[in-house]
Amino acid sequence: MHNQSIINLIKNYSREEHLRLMQGTLNIDYSKLKSLSPIYSERWTKDSVPYVAKTHVIDAYYSLPERPDIAFTSLWKAINNSYNNYYLKQVFGNPSCKQLSDTKSLEKVLEHIANDANRIITAEHTIDSLVGLYIEKIPDKTYRFVASYILKGMAIMDPSSSNNLSEIYALSSYKTFKNKFADIHNTIEKTYGAKYRDICSVDVASDKATVQFNIEESSKDKSRKLIHSLAESLKGMLEGNGAELKNGNFSGKIELLSFQQRLYFLFFIILYSVRNNNTHGNVASRMNSAYTNTESFEAAEYIFLLGHMFLSLIMYRNGDLLPSELKFNLENI
Repeated sequence: MHNQSIINLIKNYSREEHLRLMQGTLNIDYSKLKSLSPIYSERWTKDSVPYVAKTHVIDAYYSLPERPDIAFTSLWKAINNSYNNYYLKQVFGNPSCKQLSDTKSLEKVLEHIANDANRIITAEHTIDSLVGLYIEKIPDKTYRFVASYILKGMAIMDPSSSNNLSEIYALSSYKTFKNKFADIHNTIEKTYGAKYRDICSVDVASDKATVQFNIEESSKDKSRKLIHSLAESLKGMLEGNGAELKNGNFSGKIELLSFQQRLYFLFFIILYSVRNNNTHGNVASRMNSAYTNTESFEAAEYIFLLGHMFLSLIMYRNGDLLPSELKFNLENI
């Protein structure tokens, strides 16, 4: 959606015109989200339903099928409530735990979901294989999103740079990746990161709020290819094959060796990063951007479904769902 279209829409807003502008010439298929199987248990009563989480899930469903990106924002409130509730139950009575932390809450529930990797959902599927199905469906655009913020973070936090650019300009998503996957980060930094830095000249724009990477026109194709190539390497890593990375005399392998590591990558590096960018307004609205295309919608659709699946796994750990009641996730993917 171009700037003038946004200006005109803000001046004379109508939902119908907004939907028309978003679709444009895109051929968006809404059928998957129109037939979404909801999170539900026949065992719930007015006294046992996870009340706060479900109020936000209902809001998420309201935004479907046209706006899975907005639906994800509401869904995250349910996710947030659920993992905090889980953490509070785990640390009850522990005097050393005095403050809620998203990171600690998430780490605890993901650890315990990983412990149940072999829990049976159906005759054909366990929790591990369910998550594997969702990994297989990750859109290329989502991998490119991760690859892009990793490389840009490395360019901003280049220790050899003379710009002394403050790390405040690096996304928290990149810092999370660097902290939680240090070995993988270091291998990427010595290969893709070094190549990407070579074509960047990073500084801060005159508005003091925007980072400029100043990639010359002759290097823009190389920049795009580096992001796409790293995205493919991340895909190989997450799908279980690992990826060999090389740069000159250096070579190294990036791999995730356990189900828990895959959960961490899915949640912290993909889902939580999308949440942070959306919540903090670090990027343009996915469906209102001038670069919106069919891939944009499919990526937003996938992120919603991934978050929906993770919410159900957290609710399972909270005792709100039985393992057999997780099978709706198979229908949705």
